[in-house]
Amino acid sequence: MNGTWGYKHYDKNYKTPETLIRNLLDIASKGGNFLLNVGPDAVGEFPSESIYILQEMGRWMKLNGEAVYGTTASPWGLFPWGRCTKKEEKKGTTLYFSVFDWPAGGKLDIPGISNKLVSAKMLADGMKLKASVSKNGVLSVSLPPIAPDPSASVIKVEVKGKINAHIIAE
Repeated sequence: MNGTWGYKHYDKNYKTPETLIRNLLDIASKGGNFLLNVGPDAVGEFPSESIYILQEMGRWMKLNGEAVYGTTASPWGLFPWGRCTKKEEKKGTTLYFSVFDWPAGGKLDIPGISNKLVSAKMLADGMKLKASVSKNGVLSVSLPPIAPDPSASVIKVEVKGKINAHIIAE
């Protein structure tokens, strides 16, 4: 969680909770697993910086863990504004769009969806969002003016059927 593989009293270069949350989402969006190394100090205690970071990550996961646990890789690859994970079931697909860079225009457009939209909401608080899929396969989601979570705000979108993304993100 800092710059070394084990505890070094002089290494105070800890990554921020935001960086580690975004790393977790980036890895999950590629179908991977994230392992953090937390080592005890010379007296066998975890550094206070590590405890703080893990508490903040736990707070975020309590609200948004559904976007990580049991998900698979994004059908689009990487988006310049964030990442996507998904869960497929017989009745449809749930997409989790984790937004790192909140759009200034208050709208998120995701190309390559031809599925029928079921619902769109903020994952953390369940706030319903206005969303639609255009005839040319662009999902448009209207967002609140300010990101609810500066680390990553997750939008949960449910659609019918399996996703067949035909446009790859950058």
